[in-house]
Amino acid sequence: MFLNFRVSNFRSINETAELSMIPSDLKNPANIFMKINHNATKNKDYYALTSAAIYGPNASGKSNIIKALREFVDYIKSSTDNKPNDPILLFNPFKLNNANIKIPSLFSIDMVIDNILYTYSIEVVRDEIIKESLYFFPKGISVKIFERKKQQFNKGNGYEGIFEVIKQRTNENQLFLGKAASENVEIIKRFYQKILSINIYTTELFHSHSFNKLFSNLVFKFNEKGTSLIKSLIKKLDTQVVDFEERDDVIKTFHLDNKMQKIEFDFEEESSGTQRLVSFIPLVLLALRTGSVIVVDEFERSLHPDIAQYILGFFNDLEVNKFGAQFIFATHDVTLLSLENNLRRDQINLVEKNEKGETELYSVSDIKGIREGNFEKWYLEGRLGGLPNIAKETFRDELIDFINS
Repeated sequence: MFLNFRVSNFRSINETAELSMIPSDLKNPANIFMKINHNATKNKDYYALTSAAIYGPNASGKSNIIKALREFVDYIKSSTDNKPNDPILLFNPFKLNNANIKIPSLFSIDMVIDNILYTYSIEVVRDEIIKESLYFFPKGISVKIFERKKQQFNKGNGYEGIFEVIKQRTNENQLFLGKAASENVEIIKRFYQKILSINIYTTELFHSHSFNKLFSNLVFKFNEKGTSLIKSLIKKLDTQVVDFEERDDVIKTFHLDNKMQKIEFDFEEESSGTQRLVSFIPLVLLALRTGSVIVVDEFERSLHPDIAQYILGFFNDLEVNKFGAQFIFATHDVTLLSLENNLRRDQINLVEKNEKGETELYSVSDIKGIREGNFEKWYLEGRLGGLPNIAKETFRDELIDFINS
């Protein structure tokens, strides 16, 4: 269960931006699920939202929020491959302040795993890790698993005699977390695997040919019942694809001709929207079946608004989403804010750039005076912020002058 992600000094993000899945209003039970820590000495129930949207104008930094999470997870996965003196590519500081090149970038995440809260944080510069720490709360009280300041390591419990070995093997540009996971330190390995199970699709990946290959790699890992369900949903979404099969590691789709006979198509012959949708469906069903997290940039591109709403509805239906899957997406599609989608104030996040060119992230629940209501109308009216500031009349005059010149 994903609770919070914090990032600072990364691309357009200067001051700390926090993407939170913690509900602001527990009196409204819609679109919330709960985890209970039975071992806590105090009452420790963790609540999380089933989905969250990120809105904002072009170039506001929506994609950078998702890129930050993606590159953070990628670095967790790959840092152990770093050789001495290799740069830390995760470090991509805010460029509009020259001092930021010397300031660490912060990345931090809170997750609930097996009903226990974990908090993992790192601070990095180009050539070394400045800080790294992992804490958990098995009885509702903070317990250190490990803490690091540059190459000084302090251990908590659960390592036996292996801590010194791992410490000696960890370079200044490698994460202790990855090293400990590779040495099968159970408490760290469990957290490490859960972080890597977050499915994050940036614009470059979600709208690429390689994303379409995920369909062929994933769909045939389902059993017969799961594959049948995928085919059923594809038909019901009006793609006109009536069947598909794998042949020599290539997907073939089928349509009906005027005699109701199946005609074979190469997957690349389908429209980009159909390819995207067909490739995305197995990921959605797998997330709902396993309770995992999906994060997508520009979710609505190539998808009809009705289909985007339908997919979002799976995650907000607690009878369907009984294992606690979460869907986080950046979008421009305001129809997802319509009353019929029943989004809460705290599920709607807005991104803007301030006068310093810094990305700022907030939710509608942070805006004073805004209650539950017609968010689609209020957003388009500018009451929620997160809209582009277009100097329409000024440019119109310039355009007329250019045409008449």
